[in-house]
Amino acid sequence: MAQARACKALYPGSIPGVASRCTLILVSMSFESEGSSKVPHWRHSIEKMINDVCVIDGSIVDERLHDEAREALQRGPLAVDETTGGFVVLRYRDVEALAHNPRLAGVGLTIFDFLGVSAGPFRDWYSGLMFTNEGVAHHRLRHLVQKAFTPRSVELLRADAIAESNRRVDELAREGGGDLIVTFGRFSTWMMCRLIGVPESDVTSFGDWLDALSPVFGLMEPEQIAAATAAIVALAAYIDNLVGRRRAHPGDALVDALIDASVDGDRLTHDEVVGMIANLLVGGHDTTESQLACVMLQLLRQPAQMSTVRTDPTLSPMAVSEGTRLEPSIPIIPRTVTEPFDLLDEHVAAGTWVSLSVASANRDPSVWVDADSFEVMRFAAPGSPKLLSFGAGAHYCLGASLARLTMDEAIASLVKGPALEASVDPFAIPWKRVLGRSPEQLAVAVV
Repeated sequence: MAQARACKALYPGSIPGVASRCTLILVSMSFESEGSSKVPHWRHSIEKMINDVCVIDGSIVDERLHDEAREALQRGPLAVDETTGGFVVLRYRDVEALAHNPRLAGVGLTIFDFLGVSAGPFRDWYSGLMFTNEGVAHHRLRHLVQKAFTPRSVELLRADAIAESNRRVDELAREGGGDLIVTFGRFSTWMMCRLIGVPESDVTSFGDWLDALSPVFGLMEPEQIAAATAAIVALAAYIDNLVGRRRAHPGDALVDALIDASVDGDRLTHDEVVGMIANLLVGGHDTTESQLACVMLQLLRQPAQMSTVRTDPTLSPMAVSEGTRLEPSIPIIPRTVTEPFDLLDEHVAAGTWVSLSVASANRDPSVWVDADSFEVMRFAAPGSPKLLSFGAGAHYCLGASLARLTMDEAIASLVKGPALEASVDPFAIPWKRVLGRSPEQLAVAVV
């Protein structure tokens, strides 16, 4: 890019310790690819990046990230994330195309290598995830799991989802209000436990383990690594016992379908079944819960839109789609370059970190009319753009149908219940990040 670009002053990092640790990557990491493990190295110095493209702060959790992305997109299709040194792809059409590009792969074990988690049960489990595998290994795992984790198996849970979400809203109504984060706390975990065949008495333990494991896809502090290691050991032991019992006494839950899944005579091993159940649990725990909170926040901010859905609760899935577009809990899809190629105007080397910005693509004004507005009926229009928040390509979210059902029924129960209004200014609520980003609380009162 020929002209230097200036960006507004960067916001300070929102996550304690992360910005400084990531800056260390910029100034000290210079790794090359070793075998099949791609680890980032930065061919460009950060000074050159600042001169060439807009620099944004990828550690921002709250809605200021949209301001940064919007301003960066006005200047060009690429930005640089100051926290990783990698490129950020901003335009909808580029994010969609690159999600299917075979020269971009998942980040693998890069973060574990940087954190020094070189061995042990935590790394062993993580290395077996679909998220960390590519090519033949990923294709095999995904096809076997898809045989078991089908939209039909998820749809069978709808009655349970309706009953449980109604129960939670009824309790909220009896109390005259409360915090919607608490009302729907661990609802996604409850749903996954129903799918897998875990007794309701064990849901709390599962929630604790999954809370400890949810930061796994980001930079973790030593105490988080220790907690996650203990959690995966306990979770794997529980699932190992569950799988053993189901082999002896089969049922009709997901664990049974995974045991029986076969493609051309190939089956998941016992250890793969155990690891894959943990994979699905961790992947759908905080992500769904955080996204539901983001959708509920948008409805509280837009009473007229909330009223529209209350009048016709069948619009709940559209409200979920629109809330997920406008405020994705997972704002980027992280990728690494597997072989050199031209990324728009930049030639990128193997190992370069590239973030596909779903948050920016979801508000790209060349694709979305009134992109920054919440419009419940947006996805009712014929030919509406595809929602990218669940990913695309080979790594499209395998649990998207379960996440959608969980959120759809939660919102349907909410709008069928008593009229609610925010007890605090919904535009001034602090944000948090575990795996997904979300408002810290959503206090409401019955009106």
